Order: sequence, then C-alpha cells, then structure tokens
Amino acid sequence: MNAKEKSRQEYTARINRVTDYIERHLDEAITLDSLAQIACFSPFHFHRIFSALTNETINTFIQRKRIETAARLLANDENKSISEIAYRCGFGSAAHFSRTFRKHFGMTAKEFRETEKAIFTKDGVYFSKNGQRTRKINQRCQELKGQLCSDNSKQFNHSDFVIMDTKIEIREMPEISVVYCRHTGQFNQIGKAYEKLMKWAGPRGLLNFPETKTVTVYHDDPAITAIEQVRQSACITVDRDVKVDGEIGSMKLESGKYAVGHFEIDEHGFEKAWNTMCLWFTESGYQPGDGYPYELYYNSPEEDAQRRFVLDICIPVKTL
Repeated sequence: MNAKEKSRQEYTARINRVTDYIERHLDEAITLDSLAQIACFSPFHFHRIFSALTNETINTFIQRKRIETAARLLANDENKSISEIAYRCGFGSAAHFSRTFRKHFGMTAKEFRETEKAIFTKDGVYFSKNGQRTRKINQRCQELKGQLCSDNSKQFNHSDFVIMDTKIEIREMPEISVVYCRHTGQFNQIGKAYEKLMKWAGPRGLLNFPETKTVTVYHDDPAITAIEQVRQSACITVDRDVKVDGEIGSMKLESGKYAVGHFEIDEHGFEKAWNTMCLWFTESGYQPGDGYPYELYYNSPEEDAQRRFVLDICIPVKTL
C-alpha cells in the first residue's frame, strides 16, 4: 500500500469516528473544535478534509442528520410532540426546526406526520401499506413544488411484494462487539467493504468461522436518506478488544429488545425479507426503537449448494 492510500484510509477512519459521535450527540451542542479534536486534526484542516471525503460540509451533515432523525421519530413515535422531537434532535427552537424541516422535505412536520409513509419497496420504487406508489421523502422534486405526491396510476396488493412466511419474534439480543469497514451508497456495492475487511482481518487471526459471524449494520433509513448518502457497515464479530487501523473501525451493537426475523434467501430476496419485517411492524403494535438495525449472517453463500444467505434481520423495538 502506498503512502497516499494509507493516508486516505487513516483519514476515512477519523471521519467515521466523527460521524458516529455526531449521531450519538445530536441533542447536544456540537462544536467544530470538539469534532476536530475527535478527528485529531486542527479545526482549520478538519472541515476541509471532512468536505473532501464526504462531499458535505460538517454543518450540512449535522443539520441533515438532525432533520432526518427527526423525520424518523415523527414517523415512528406518535406519542412525542413535534416540539419534543425538535429539542431531542438538537434544535434550539420549534420555529427553527419548522423552517429547516420545510426547507429539507418540502412540507411541514405536521404534514409529514399525517402523510401515508413508504413501507415497501419493489425494484427501487416505494409504496405505502395500502399499495399506493409514493415518492421517497428525500426526493424533493422541484416540479412537484414541495407537495407530497402519490401516483395512483399503479397500485399493488401485498401479494405483489411476495411477503415471506417466516417467524418473527421479540428477542433480547446481547451486546455485540464488531470491527467494521464503512460503505456509503448503493446496497449491492457493500461487497467491496467486506473484501477490505476480510483482507485486513485474516492475517490478524480474526476469522474463526463458524464462531465469527458477519453482520451488516444500517445507519440510515433509505426512505428518508438519499441512497448516495446511505451508510452501511460491513462487520465481523470479535470476542476481545481489537486494535484497529486504517479505515477499519470498531463499535458495539447495543443490547436490548429486537424484532428478529429468520430468513434463508438468495441475493434477490433481501428486498422481500425487509418488506416482510416492515409489514410485521405495521400490524404488530410495536414501534422501531433507537439503535441500528442489522443483518446477522450464519453462513457464507459461497459455501452453500444453493448459494443462500441464512440470516436474521434484527430491528430494535421500543419497550411497551
């Protein structure tokens, strides 16, 4: 590895630490100096490096994460008022939150909460529970002039989404320690991050299958966040503290109650599996909780005669 590539990997790891910190502290005052310290850069260099690696300024990223988190809470937690959600996401006033929300999503927070949300996907198109085709919330098309649009020319029944017959249960999941390589963008490109992770982990004796499990962690909701900004972490489980370097990081997946669905699918089955989980939530009375959803894999499809993925989809739930 040449010096330029090694430097870029190290810079990427530092920026990952910053974005993880921001997500954990959205309700607090976040300063450029404190983030620069976490990244081990001077403030002068930090915001330039952040922009170069993420294509966003640091202030734009913080505001986007706050407003997207607010949108998720508005959709999933009807018991919290709009003002409560605004303050929880770090907005100093309800008025500032209202202006920012309308500018970002093209509608008020109240209109967003009352709107039929995207539940299913089919070939990248989003649909509400009643089968109506909807535009993704993050696609603020100017030609729609900010008005939420439903295309009623095409409707589907649940059968069109081929909902899978599988057992979904509420399970207490343990804390899971992982090392990861971060991926941003299209879901089907995460294999590149796994390749980097395995290449790094192998010489360090961390690939002890079947005890070692692979895990894909989802940091953003693709119904809210533009796909080119959706972040995933390609992970392997570890049973001890591991010294990481380059663009490899470490984190812990929180323990707690999760909705867990077990699936045995080929590479084309992930959309249907997630649709199944989303439909279960709309009918179960449970609400998604804080924390990251993840896929926990039990096999390698390359070693399966039918090239299946055997996995659990795990989504945090609120305690009722």
